[in-house]
Amino acid sequence: LTAADGVARFSRWNDSAPRAREFVMPDQGLTLSAAYLSPMEQRYATDAVFRAQLGAPTGPEVGDKALRYRDYTGGRAYWTPESGVHEVHGAIRANYLAGGGHAGFGEPVTDEAATPDGVGRYNHFLRGASSYWTPGTGAHLVYGAIREKWASMGWERGPHGYPLNDEATTGNGLGRYNNFQNGAIYWSGLTGAHGMYGEIWATYGSLGWDRGFLGFPLTDELGTPDGVGRYNHMQGGSLYWTPATGGCEVHGAIRDRWAERGWERSYLGYPVSHEYPVPGGRRSDFQHGYIFWNATTGAVTDTRY
Repeated sequence: LTAADGVARFSRWNDSAPRAREFVMPDQGLTLSAAYLSPMEQRYATDAVFRAQLGAPTGPEVGDKALRYRDYTGGRAYWTPESGVHEVHGAIRANYLAGGGHAGFGEPVTDEAATPDGVGRYNHFLRGASSYWTPGTGAHLVYGAIREKWASMGWERGPHGYPLNDEATTGNGLGRYNNFQNGAIYWSGLTGAHGMYGEIWATYGSLGWDRGFLGFPLTDELGTPDGVGRYNHMQGGSLYWTPATGGCEVHGAIRDRWAERGWERSYLGYPVSHEYPVPGGRRSDFQHGYIFWNATTGAVTDTRY
């Protein structure tokens, strides 16, 4: 429709709601009807895949400020001016809604799509969140700093694999975490988000996770300079792993002495035990020697085998 000035043209109702209007022109004896399809209706009418996925509508469009959504037998469609029209369905839809839906994570900014490895499915959402699904893991939400870390490490194609739980509070109440198929990503306000996986992660678990003396990770799992091992530095120590020695922790004054000597590049090599009590103090064993801490004097000595 062209406005009275002959220049302006009707584009859309400002709230995107579907409606039909009649314009009466008494001087001409005419009544003009203007029917408008909302963006959701337009996509539903023109996108056969979208229409087949969602099925028949089960109710009208619902407005929530600038956002609109509509339920269908097979899912839900969302629209905002910024994100356009996108759908969620199945297990991902259920996971998204259980986590708070658009009130918590914003509207979807993708349709449900296949992951590059062909195993899973996902939707991304406006406020830095995603829900990932596989037949073996179900659908789980990853968001915020943990999601950013997971993305930086290659998403599901990285060392962690797919998420096994929604982001949750850690056992000590001080941080957040997601478990994944092969590891976990931990976050706290003091340490940021860092990834652990494999044998180092398993060793961390055997020592009490974040509730143990090691606390939260300070680094992602990294390769050692000699190319043989792997490690994570932690708030309360370090975890080291090699194929020959397995995963071991080093902490406190013994760790400080080992660091002074040059870590694994020193004559001591890699740790082969956790720190343990001995008469008069505590000790950690290494490939080529040991470090002893004297409980009476606080003295620390290292000895070659």
